[in-house]
Amino acid sequence: MIRELWEDEIRGEGFGESKFKLYESNEGLREDDANPYFVVWLHGMHCGMIGPKDLKTMQWRLQRRVIFMVPLSPRPCDGLSFNWGCAFTKQQNKKLLEILLRKSAAEFAEEGSWSKELGFVFGHLHYNFLNALTEKINELSSEFNAERIIAMGYSMGGFGAIQLGCFAPELFDAVVSVAGYGMGTSEPNSGYGAPQPVSGEIFDLFLEREACKLARVPVVLAVHAPSDMCSSFRDVSAIIQKTQETAWDTWERSTAKLVRVPDGMANSDHPGKKRKSNHGYFNCTLLHNGSEKMLWRELRRLVDRAPQRGGDSMDWEPERGWGRSRRWSRMYEDPPNSRSWGWCPT
Repeated sequence: MIRELWEDEIRGEGFGESKFKLYESNEGLREDDANPYFVVWLHGMHCGMIGPKDLKTMQWRLQRRVIFMVPLSPRPCDGLSFNWGCAFTKQQNKKLLEILLRKSAAEFAEEGSWSKELGFVFGHLHYNFLNALTEKINELSSEFNAERIIAMGYSMGGFGAIQLGCFAPELFDAVVSVAGYGMGTSEPNSGYGAPQPVSGEIFDLFLEREACKLARVPVVLAVHAPSDMCSSFRDVSAIIQKTQETAWDTWERSTAKLVRVPDGMANSDHPGKKRKSNHGYFNCTLLHNGSEKMLWRELRRLVDRAPQRGGDSMDWEPERGWGRSRRWSRMYEDPPNSRSWGWCPT
């Protein structure tokens, strides 16, 4: 059973209307008196709000009562468009050559520069919106006395989930990015035509300044198809690797894993399409029966064993010793190569 609880709006300065709905789902549970999970679902580009039927399926696969918060990415405001907390203007296409000639990647990151198609590269993080959204998540999850808080999203929503985890890592128990991406790109042949080397330099800055904060989230999962031509598998691999390396260096109790979607399933949402982007694996990773083995079983296991927010985590060890207890000597073990860590369904 799933029911809509209420609808409201995220309010703050410098961003447009951002409505959200709250749902409660307890499908398949005999008892619903346990504290719920609080799941923030972020939609992809041009998608709008997810249907209650799909939310009910996700709750059933989590095997817990769930309160879903389903917001909409902000509407444009003061000349800015939004990919969740990434803001950009429409002026970049006209100014790209001039900016590339006179500005460094660091200046891009500090001041922001933008494009209709390259907002994720030349945009900037809009901290007012991210602050307003995370404050609302904290308020509502506390109201429901949520046991766990999870940020999830697909495509642009996966990008948004990463933004939330970077902005307020102490708030979340898990971040799940499906077909997501970061700011900038290391891809030399991006389908968006992102100019190199500046796009790669911006991505490197994102890794060093933002993605490293994901190491403070107990569970970080990225689900991605290597053949995806819309969002970069290589970039997401680097984000997971950066999370793992930071956890190693700072002794954070974090488990970060990359789940590889087989190429044969990468376009399974639209099998009849002649032009294949390999970016259509929403159903097989999140809803269909195969998603149990690909995502949900592992997510349940990791969240179950993760330390509680604000609690004592000294008795908990991340997967394969990553970010292990301080009493272990680092001099006898080197960190594993993250690219060998990807969990691939068989």
